[in-house]
Amino acid sequence: MPEPWIIITGATGFLGGQLVRQMRKEYRIFAMGRRTPQAAGVPEGPGITWFQVDIGDRERLREVFEHIRGQGGAELLLHLAAHYDFTGEDSPEYLRTNVQGTRNVLELAEPLRLRKFIFASSIAACPFPEPGAVVTEETAPSASFPYARSKQLGEALMREYRNRIPSCIVRPAAIFSDWCEYEPLDVFLQTWCSRRWNARVLGGRGFSAIPFLHVEDLLSLLVRVVEKSDDLGSSEILQASPDGCTSHLELFREATRAFFGAPHAPWFVPVPLARQGMRLREQAGRITGRMPFERTWMADFVDRRLEVDASQTRRLIDWAPDPNLSVLKCLPRLVENLKRRPEEWRKLSDLRKKTK
Repeated sequence: MPEPWIIITGATGFLGGQLVRQMRKEYRIFAMGRRTPQAAGVPEGPGITWFQVDIGDRERLREVFEHIRGQGGAELLLHLAAHYDFTGEDSPEYLRTNVQGTRNVLELAEPLRLRKFIFASSIAACPFPEPGAVVTEETAPSASFPYARSKQLGEALMREYRNRIPSCIVRPAAIFSDWCEYEPLDVFLQTWCSRRWNARVLGGRGFSAIPFLHVEDLLSLLVRVVEKSDDLGSSEILQASPDGCTSHLELFREATRAFFGAPHAPWFVPVPLARQGMRLREQAGRITGRMPFERTWMADFVDRRLEVDASQTRRLIDWAPDPNLSVLKCLPRLVENLKRRPEEWRKLSDLRKKTK
């Protein structure tokens, strides 16, 4: 039997490119991305049909879906295309790409009669729970910053179309690789593994914590979702995450141990002082045109923990993260790459900033 066709949006992004590499072994792929595969450095060849398209451009996207339909359609669609940044500012791209773009893909994919539409949301769409509580698959996505709101609206679209297009919602944790890829962690490592004035500074008590997931674990989860797609209910929510979360203090200790040979002692900055420092640096950045990564809105999350319980997901799809790929176990490899190959690290870091 010939391999089934799947559609991947956002195929020239970091995750999309990795997924094309993974899925080409078992499936034929219709790949959509804003860039060309050559510019993104992602695979071409037999079994992959590429379309350079912006999902916010409905007319161009319509042509793409008409071509796919003319080629016999597809069975599954993995919707990864999205806009995000860490400025905390409300960009029109959130509405144009993450919301209207998702609606465009849903409406134009409906005639294909997909077996499943797999939507990449984010655990970041969920609010930080109260101390002692956890985020589960049943947690309502009600976080208030712009990216989170756009993912809430995306999940609402899945529910709106559930009777026409069976869907599955995947909420990934913070995704990283051996070259980091996750911008906040990139910034932390380049700061902590340096002699800068703020190399030892941690806001609050260093207890700020979120869950991290290696990209290889996310790819294995998405493969399982595809394999189990017929067994999942429409609008089923899955958490692509380990249980618990990892704090800045844990990351700091392991990163400085790997880079300097022994963990550094951090300098803890009380939350009110950290907030004021962020505000002053942000104001200075607006004057000089050199904005810092840390923004005032981030102070709201100092010493808060995004604890996760993903046990339901593990039961549903028989999947679990590889313990050897936990962020703390991987940090020595990340730090080694940063230490021994700094030019390549910075090149990849700059490329990520340009292609988000």
